[in-house]
Amino acid sequence: MITVLNILLIEDNPGDIRLLQEILREVTTTRCRITPVMTLAEAIEQLALVEEKAAKGLEHSRFDAILLDLSLPDSQGLSSFLTLHQRDANIPIIVLTGLDDQNLAISAMQQGAQDYLVKGQVDSNLLLRSIRYAIERERTETALRQAKIDLELRVLERTQDLQQINDRLQQELLERHKAEAALQISQSRFAGILEIASDAIIAVDSNHTIALFNQGAEHIFGYQASEAIGQSLDLLLPAGFVDVNRECVRWHLTPELSTGERVARPLENRRQVIGTKRDGRQFPAEASISYLEFGAEKVTTIILRDVTERQQIENDLRNALQKVNFHFENSPLAAIEWDREFRVSRWSATAEKIFGWSAAQVLGKRPDEWKFVVPEDADRISEIMERLTSGIEVSNVTINRNYCQDGTIVNCEWYNSVQLDDTGCMASIFSLILDVTDRHQMERIKDEFIAIVSHELRTPLTSIYGSLKMLASGLLHDQPAKEKRLLTIAVDSTDRLMRLVNDILDIERIESGTVQMIKSVCNVSELMAKAVDEIEPIAEKAGVQLSVSDTGGQVWVDCDRMIQTFTNLLGNAIKFSPSGSTIWFTATKQAGQMLFQVRDCGRGIPSDKLGVIFERFQQVDASDARSGEGTGLGLAICRSIIEQHGGNIWVESILGKGSTFSCIIPRSPSPQDSNPSSRVGTNRASIG
Repeated sequence: MITVLNILLIEDNPGDIRLLQEILREVTTTRCRITPVMTLAEAIEQLALVEEKAAKGLEHSRFDAILLDLSLPDSQGLSSFLTLHQRDANIPIIVLTGLDDQNLAISAMQQGAQDYLVKGQVDSNLLLRSIRYAIERERTETALRQAKIDLELRVLERTQDLQQINDRLQQELLERHKAEAALQISQSRFAGILEIASDAIIAVDSNHTIALFNQGAEHIFGYQASEAIGQSLDLLLPAGFVDVNRECVRWHLTPELSTGERVARPLENRRQVIGTKRDGRQFPAEASISYLEFGAEKVTTIILRDVTERQQIENDLRNALQKVNFHFENSPLAAIEWDREFRVSRWSATAEKIFGWSAAQVLGKRPDEWKFVVPEDADRISEIMERLTSGIEVSNVTINRNYCQDGTIVNCEWYNSVQLDDTGCMASIFSLILDVTDRHQMERIKDEFIAIVSHELRTPLTSIYGSLKMLASGLLHDQPAKEKRLLTIAVDSTDRLMRLVNDILDIERIESGTVQMIKSVCNVSELMAKAVDEIEPIAEKAGVQLSVSDTGGQVWVDCDRMIQTFTNLLGNAIKFSPSGSTIWFTATKQAGQMLFQVRDCGRGIPSDKLGVIFERFQQVDASDARSGEGTGLGLAICRSIIEQHGGNIWVESILGKGSTFSCIIPRSPSPQDSNPSSRVGTNRASIG
C-alpha cells in the first residue's frame, strides 16, 4: 500500500522546486503530495487556510511536514524557521538549504528543526527517510506529551475524588493499590524496553547524579551500569567540555502555577554534545533531554546517540562532493550537466568563461531557450540530443558552433556521455567542451598561407626553370646576348626567391616569438641616421631627396629591428616616388611615446587597400609583384616588429598625391621589459 504524505515546500528557486519534485517522484513506496510556495507569507497563508477548513468542518488535509529553504525573498536565515515553528509547533520542519554551514545546522537543530539537509547532497532515499523520521519523531513526541498531560489529569482527578469522597476511602485505597500494581507492571515493561534500546538512556537527579544507565549506555560509554549509577554526570563528559555540556542538560524550571504545582517539561529537541568513553576517547553525540518533576523529586532523562560513524560518512560524502565540485569547476574544459529533459542542471566556471553566460542565466533551460545554438546547426543538434536521450548512443564527440553572450560564435568540440538510472533510462548527460576556435582559425590561416606562398614561390621558380632549360637545350649557343639575358633572368629570379624565403622566415620567427627583441636605450637621431645611411644610395640612384628631422630624445627598442623597419618604409617610399621629389622622415615626441613618420609624394594607395596593405603578400598593384621589385612581406614585417615593441603602425594616403606611414612606440621600458626574470630562458637567436 502506497503512503501519501502532504508536504509544504517553501522554496523560491523554481529549478530547485522541480528538482525536489523529481527526487520525491522517484520513490515508489510513498507518494508525496507537494504544495510549493515561494515566500514565507505564502506559507503562512497555506497553514491558515488548512486551519480555517478544519474550523469549519470542511474536508482538509493537514501538512505532515514542511521543507524550508532559509533564503527566501521576504525572510532570511533562522528567522524563517522560528516564525513557522511558533506558528505551528506540531508540524515537523526540515531545513533544506544550499548553506553547508555546520554552525547554522546546529543552531537550527537547537531551535527545533527536525533535520538539516544541504541541497546537492540529497537523494530521494535520504530526503524521504528524513521526512518520515521527522514525522514519526513529531508523532512520538506529541503522543508522549499527551500521555504526560493525560496522566497528570488522571492523577489530579483521582486526588480530587479522594478529597471529596471520604466515605469511600477504603475502596479508593484498594483501587489505588491496584493502580500501583498496574503501574509496577508498566514500569517493568518500560524498564525492559529501556534496557534493549540501542540508544543510551540515562536519568539523573537534581544533583546531576546518574540514577539510570541502560544497556545502550553501557555499549556506548563502556561503563557497566553498576559503575555509572551513583556517579556524577561529569563522568561521561570531557573535562574541557563539562560546562558546555552541562549547559545543554541544565535544569530549566518552569514558572510556578497559581496552585503552587509544577508541570513536566516536554522532550527537548536533539542537540549536539560531546561524550567521553571509559578509555578516554571523545565522540560526538546527539542528545534529547526531557525533564519531569514528581513532587520534590526532579528527574532529567537523556536519550543519547553516538553519531561518530554517521558524521564520518557525512564527512566522507562531503569531501567526495567537494572533490567532484573542484574538478568540475576547475577543469580546463567547460563542463555542463543536463537533466533528463535536456535542461542545464550544472554550469561550470570555465563554461561561463568561454560562453559568457553565468550559471544563474542558463540553469533550468534547454539549448533552444536562449541564443546558444547557431540556427544552421539546430536540426543536427536536435538529432544528437534525440540519440542521447533515447539511448541510441551513450557517448559521442561532435563539433558545434555556439553563440557567446556577446554574440560572437565559437567553434567547440563537445564530448558527451550519458548517465543511466537503474531502469536503463537516461538520468543526465555530462558534457565537456573544448574551445577550438583558435585552432580552426590557425588551420584557415595555414591553408591560406600555404596557398599564397605556393603561388609566390612558383613565379620565380618558373622563370629560373625556363631560363635554365633554354640554356641547357643548346639552342642559344651561338647567341651570347640571349644567353646572357636568360642568365640575368635566372639570377634575378633566384635573388627574388632568396629574398622571399628570407622574408617568410623573418616574419614567421618574429610572430612566433622565437626571436627576442634585444632592446636597449637608443638615440633617436642616431637611429634615423643609420637608416638613412643604408637607404641613401638607393635614393640617389632614383633621384629622390631625403629630408630628415627629429625632436631628439631616446627610445627603448631593438636598434637593428627598428633600422630594418625604417629602411623598409623608406625603400617603399623611394620605389613609388617620382624622380626629383622629396621624402620626409620625421620623429616627434608625444606623451611617453615617439611618433616616426615617412611621407612621400608618390602615386598614393587606393582606399580599398588601406585596410590590408600590412597583410602578407598584399601589394598596391599586382604588377609590383610581377616586376620582382618586392615580396609583398615588407610591410607585414614592419607591423610585426612595431607590435613586438608594444607600438602601432598605420598609413594615410591620398591617391595621386602621396602617402604617410606612421608608427608610434613607447619611449620607456614596459614592466615586462624591466623585469629580468621574465626574460629568463628566452631564445635570443638572431633572424637569418
